[in-house]
Amino acid sequence: MSTHPAHALPRHHASAGASVAATVGTGGLADWSRIVVATVARGVVAALLGLAFWAVAPAVLGWQPTTVMTGSMAPRIHVGDVVVSRPVDPLSLHQGQVLLFDDPDQAGHLRLHRFDAPGVDGAIVTKGDANPSADSSPVAREAVHGVAMVRVPAVGLPVVWAREGDWAHLGLAAAALAVLLVLTTLDSALRRCASSATDVDGDASPPGGGGSGGEPAGEDEEARLASPTTPRRLHRRLHRRARRRRTTAAVSAAVIATSTIGLMLPAEAVAAPFRSTTASPTSSLTATTVVAPTALTCTNTSGSSGVVIGWSYASSEVPEKFELMYGSTVLATTTAGTQRSVTYDQGALLALGNRYTLTVRTTLAGSWTATSTSTTSVQVTALVLASAVRC
Repeated sequence: MSTHPAHALPRHHASAGASVAATVGTGGLADWSRIVVATVARGVVAALLGLAFWAVAPAVLGWQPTTVMTGSMAPRIHVGDVVVSRPVDPLSLHQGQVLLFDDPDQAGHLRLHRFDAPGVDGAIVTKGDANPSADSSPVAREAVHGVAMVRVPAVGLPVVWAREGDWAHLGLAAAALAVLLVLTTLDSALRRCASSATDVDGDASPPGGGGSGGEPAGEDEEARLASPTTPRRLHRRLHRRARRRRTTAAVSAAVIATSTIGLMLPAEAVAAPFRSTTASPTSSLTATTVVAPTALTCTNTSGSSGVVIGWSYASSEVPEKFELMYGSTVLATTTAGTQRSVTYDQGALLALGNRYTLTVRTTLAGSWTATSTSTTSVQVTALVLASAVRC
């Protein structure tokens, strides 16, 4: 009755591990660098596939993914994010929810804004988080598609670039993805060598793990490797591994294609009402023109060293204020937009009868201005402690 020595059973595992270590060890640092880079690249690709999956998969449940095209919901939601919305009963909507709804100002478009306040007749007033004021058009509850539930960051940026014609960024993204896929194959030769070495060691070992009568298992290794059955087994195993790799690549390509199609299909969720020119049946805008003062006059004041500058203003719009100007310097300002004159009595520190040409500027809504083409002039005589301004 033959027995197997205790050291014969783990001999196969030791030879397989030694073959892998030898395969990598021959290249030293360069081989380890390729392994690290390829592993990181595969991790990045897996992360991108995961993001694409979560952007598309909820559609199976009837949820609606949309690509955010503007930044009015920042900082919570950014351009290029994909937001998945869950259908909800319109009567259960409440303040604070981020809603996906039909844009009331652009037929056929969607908008993604927050429920800001209840409106009249059950309507909803919405507002972008980054906008200073609420949207001008209320939203009917029946126009709400759903409540935002999942945000997948940045995965929709290629869609944004494609819709906006930003081919430079789109090309760079495609090139980066191609480089990333190439990097995932950097260690393929090392993995194939290691697999081949392991297969050879595995096929070479006899079923019992060693020779009979206490003979070492590696004693007739050359004879076993020369056996005509070993190459056939090795080729069959390599063929099966190659088939599995092709299947994995096909599945990955299918996931990428499905994710890309899924990201391209969702309608744009335009988050800002001023994204483009619109025609609104429920809102109206009134334009106005800033009118400059005319017919400037100068009148000396009795018993005073100053003058009164007057003007006419031919507009029903009440401005914020009027300003008396010397070039770009403001000399005096009215306290109300209804005033039509201002007193000026402050001369320069030193002026011996110098004459200055003055204008009057209208200021409307803080930043809109118009300066008169009509002018008047004053003569200034001033020393350090006293001054006189006369027409």
